[in-house]
Amino acid sequence: MATPSITVDYALENLGPCVRLIDAEHLLPVIHQAMPGWRLTPCEPQQYAPAICVRQHPDDYWQEAPALPGGMLLDTPAGTACSVIADLAGAYLRHHPEHIGLHCGAVEVNQQLVIFPDSHRAGKSTLTAAFAAAGYRVFGDDVLALNSCGEGIALGIAPRLRLPLPQNLASEFHQFVANHLGPHDDRYGYLALNEQQLASHGVRCPLGAILLIERDETISEPQLVRLQPGDGLWQLLQQNFAEHESDQTLIERFLPILKGLPCFLMRYRDAYAATTWLTTQINSDGFLNSAMATEPCCRQTKPQAFKQSHVLAPNDTRRWQISQVAHEFPLGEELFVIAKEGGEIHRLNVTSRAVWALLQHEPLSKDEIIDTLVTFFIGASRKSVERDISHLLGQLVSLGLVQPVTD
Repeated sequence: MATPSITVDYALENLGPCVRLIDAEHLLPVIHQAMPGWRLTPCEPQQYAPAICVRQHPDDYWQEAPALPGGMLLDTPAGTACSVIADLAGAYLRHHPEHIGLHCGAVEVNQQLVIFPDSHRAGKSTLTAAFAAAGYRVFGDDVLALNSCGEGIALGIAPRLRLPLPQNLASEFHQFVANHLGPHDDRYGYLALNEQQLASHGVRCPLGAILLIERDETISEPQLVRLQPGDGLWQLLQQNFAEHESDQTLIERFLPILKGLPCFLMRYRDAYAATTWLTTQINSDGFLNSAMATEPCCRQTKPQAFKQSHVLAPNDTRRWQISQVAHEFPLGEELFVIAKEGGEIHRLNVTSRAVWALLQHEPLSKDEIIDTLVTFFIGASRKSVERDISHLLGQLVSLGLVQPVTD
């Protein structure tokens, strides 16, 4: 006679009933250790099964969720916790559309949050853990909820590290991870942090700075440079969870939050060494002080307008004007534009912004724009300016940002 299954439904604060475990209640301690600040609690059996369901399977665990329409087989408790937690974070953000979900690490520094958006293999989780080792409170290493007041909201999920750790990391960091390693398998491990080290679910803190990060094996010392606010905005626009919202809606929500928010780029080779070095900067120079002196950064984000090849013909004599449906979003010295309501956003560089300003003043032909820029940019060759403007106008036309004047 078959043993009846044990089915238990669980709820989360600010989310409600959300998880069903079937013969898998032994996973609960693992999930609790991985998200100690946001604990699942048993609730009344639900008439309709919660969207996230995990059952014991002959080959370990089987999970179903909105993000897994066909289900997925998971082979370890830690791996199953990773998958469940990712789905819970997504469920929370869908349940709270008033918040923006950011892919970033976040740590509290001087009662403000420093956030570092996701960048491929830049090591944001390792850097988050390094901040914890240096004594800073973590708000998350992967997901942060952001409200309209510019406050980050912790979900209560512990940092998760890729294992094994690189051998070239500092021995102090290896020791910290060894002393705080929680649920883990051969691929990933969660850090077991206390309430002073990890903010609990719902704890809020205002944003203080955006820290873009680049791991560079060729440098010996960390480097910190100040960026234009647009660099932070551009990165956040590409690293959010609001897939159902248009770029225009997102930038309208981000702009009030980011105005006046300092943005930095930190290049480093070793995360722990970088955190130790940055701690010195924080203590001595006031990292979140807008007057912090840094060298200008030559880093450039490639504008989206230049991703395709469209060039005006050399004999094009048409006069051009800004599209009547174009929307502008200035941020400091940066300018972002959208061709139409609900369209994609494009970041203008120095040259394209100069052309944009000229066309806002009056309709001009390609040659008239070239004549003006050659006069303005002393030393620039007419041939190079003509080449650049032919490409630029072609791009702006193809994107619907400028249009010919109709007589």
